[in-house]
Amino acid sequence: MVDTPWRSLSSPDGGREYLALLSYLPLKGFRKMLTLQRQSSKVGRQLAETRGLVGYSFRAKFASHRFWTLSIWEDEQALMAFVGRDPHRATMGLLQPYMGESAFTRWTIRGSDVPPSWDDAIRRSDVGATK
Repeated sequence: MVDTPWRSLSSPDGGREYLALLSYLPLKGFRKMLTLQRQSSKVGRQLAETRGLVGYSFRAKFASHRFWTLSIWEDEQALMAFVGRDPHRATMGLLQPYMGESAFTRWTIRGSDVPPSWDDAIRRSDVGATK
């Protein structure tokens, strides 16, 4: 399993609450791994320019082609603005036929608890890291 280091885009206010999002993204097989890798680079550049994103990390379990994202957002509006823009929107459409059942877990987190741990995020989800 490979976790990327936490990438902070802004410093959270320790007394404020933020939106945390854990996404589980299983590919059905290795066939689209290269496509996922290329698109992830594009989405990574988009993330670096996204307003309202506090920070993020990725987790990959390459042998079983399972992927997770962990991100903190100022609010739902910032998250939805990101999701609805290219290249993220185009990536979802391109990869959707090759994905298993994705899962998304949201919760609130205090700025003083950012960044969250992967262990805590996975415990909150119905989809564990060992799948």
